[in-house]
Amino acid sequence: MKCRMIMTVVFDKPFYKGIFERFIDDRSVAEINLGTSLPKTRDIYRLVLKRWNTIHFSKEMLDSTRVKRVNPKRMQREAQKQVHAQFYGSKSQQALKADFEMRKQQSHREQRIAKEDCKKRKFEIRQLKKKQKHRGH
Repeated sequence: MKCRMIMTVVFDKPFYKGIFERFIDDRSVAEINLGTSLPKTRDIYRLVLKRWNTIHFSKEMLDSTRVKRVNPKRMQREAQKQVHAQFYGSKSQQALKADFEMRKQQSHREQRIAKEDCKKRKFEIRQLKKKQKHRGH
């Protein structure tokens, strides 16, 4: 009897989920919520050792479609891109982040305008000094 298991970690907003596929005589699957932060290898290992008996596997209907095998390194790169592409969190966290970004842009605009005003004022002072210098001759 051959026994094989595959575990895939997937980010499904806002949680990381572990999908277990078990091949003994037929194929059965289970899904476990791993939390909001990226699980470490030791956490996954501990989960398999301690909670293996509590994982409930269900039979999966086999499709005729096959999934193309992707290089693990490429899959890892794509997962990292998805994780760092956008800010994920609760709706309140997203609202706070949007408000922070809006205030930051407003502050940048005000700083730019103040800097331009300062440059204009300094330019006018230099021009005034030039005129005063050449006035008496």
